[in-house]
Amino acid sequence: MGHVRAELDETERQIAAVLMASPRASWRTVARTLGLSERTVVRRATPLLHDGTLRPTAVRNPDRFPHLIPMALRIRCRPSRIRAIAAGLARRADTVWVDILGGGDEISSVLFLDGPQARTSLLLRDLPATTDVQSWDAYDLMKVFPAGFAWSGGLLTTDQFDSLTPILREPGAAPEIQPLDEALIDQLATNARAGYDDLATRLGTSPRPCAVAWTCSPPGTWSDWRANWT
Repeated sequence: MGHVRAELDETERQIAAVLMASPRASWRTVARTLGLSERTVVRRATPLLHDGTLRPTAVRNPDRFPHLIPMALRIRCRPSRIRAIAAGLARRADTVWVDILGGGDEISSVLFLDGPQARTSLLLRDLPATTDVQSWDAYDLMKVFPAGFAWSGGLLTTDQFDSLTPILREPGAAPEIQPLDEALIDQLATNARAGYDDLATRLGTSPRPCAVAWTCSPPGTWSDWRANWT
């Protein structure tokens, strides 16, 4: 992973917005949505993915993984260190999003923690050990709504956004989660743009079971897509 960029130009921001709305969108779809050539999209997007500026991921649905603890966290810290602390928080695998608030000395974040031990480790070990963190408030979330993932930074028109995303609704009945499903989510949490051939190689299976397992599960059933813009 290379140096993460502090700022993106207009074209890069638009590509980022499309991938935030639909992290597994094909380059052809991204190009069509933005009125750009596919070659331009690939040339501009590839460095953003390579250096970690954009990190497409799959986020587990707490309704389907009841051991997860969704938590909202508000951290107060020294303004001179706020970007470094926010970046460190964003690199955590269990972080859903991170915002630096307008006053310049507070961070707001949402995490889906992997059980009580992960919660205890964050609040009693990780945060106290972080230089220049002054205090924090933590709140367990009672309900997570899928609409919370429907965000594109205001960089897409309504028509563009609607063409990329399914209708967001509460997930209905879903089949029991199988070991292959869990393994797929683990891999897609690392890289949500991984192809089925690549996933099959990593999981020691063929591409077809991977494709069937995932395409038979509508967004929100087991997990939601997200592209983190660092």
